[in-house]
Amino acid sequence: MSEKTIEGKDYFLPCPFCGNCELEIIESEFEDSQNGEGLTVYCDCGAQGPAAKTEDEATLKWNSRFKS
Repeated sequence: MSEKTIEGKDYFLPCPFCGNCELEIIESEFEDSQNGEGLTVYCDCGAQGPAAKTEDEATLKWNSRFKS
């Protein structure tokens, strides 16, 4: 995972593990990509969302996770 932080979107659902609302979008491994990189929403507690190709897609994936 890269240390480079990319400016996040204005709205994320809180982290399901710690409740933190101050999340960021970072570069991370993206196994489906040709170049091996992608973006993911990341929380300080270590939780991260699914990898995506764009900031909008990463935010959408984070915010549309399964709710039980």
